[in-house]
Amino acid sequence: MFTVKRENDQPLQLKKVNEYGEYIPFPGVTVISACYPEQKEFCETIYKALVKNPSLLNYFAPLPADSYHMTTMSLETEQQIGSDWTQFINDNLSRYKNMNQVLQKKPIYPSIERMEVRIGWSISLTLHLPQQQIIHIKETAESLNIEKTIPKVFHMTLAYSIPNTQIPEELKIDITKELNTVIGNTQLPIKIAQPTLCYFHDMTSFPVWDAEKNPFTQTSFSSHRLFSFISDETNKATASSEKILENTLAH
Repeated sequence: MFTVKRENDQPLQLKKVNEYGEYIPFPGVTVISACYPEQKEFCETIYKALVKNPSLLNYFAPLPADSYHMTTMSLETEQQIGSDWTQFINDNLSRYKNMNQVLQKKPIYPSIERMEVRIGWSISLTLHLPQQQIIHIKETAESLNIEKTIPKVFHMTLAYSIPNTQIPEELKIDITKELNTVIGNTQLPIKIAQPTLCYFHDMTSFPVWDAEKNPFTQTSFSSHRLFSFISDETNKATASSEKILENTLAH
């Protein structure tokens, strides 16, 4: 397992979402099984079920459908490491590269047998896998000496709560009902992608990473912010067009 050298000072407490419901920088490295695009229709149906509730947007920031995934091994974040984050990644590139190679040699395609809605500081789906697949994930993690990074509960996060908001119980009930309807109309089990090494600058995108280069240099980060801005503006324009079309058809 990686040895994390913490600074004497308290690490900067980074948030994933700001008070305006916008995703902000939260850099890290992880191993995930992507749900999108393997289960594109399911992901998009879940997303639509969330955003169609106008009250939800006052308390939660929905993640884009193409970011939905199951974390298999939660590795490191800048919040854990501190200001020497970039150097830490540079120093551990060879270890990450080895991890990537092991994951490719021992592929597994998780099969989700059952899902349960969970609402707290986030909206997520608790995922249940066959016991043999859980054992496979644990054995792979043990071979890399990172077994402690396996989440206690496998899950798929759909939205994070906006800071300093008190979520009404009635809203939780409505969200749970809507998501359970989608789950009830989904033929289980569903398969998702094999666990893959990825990096992230925030919670909205998890690019696959071969660990050849450090993705957290200033240049890489600036490129990501530009791409995120363009994508966000495109999504806003698309949503606006859909709303105009809806109103036109309604009249």
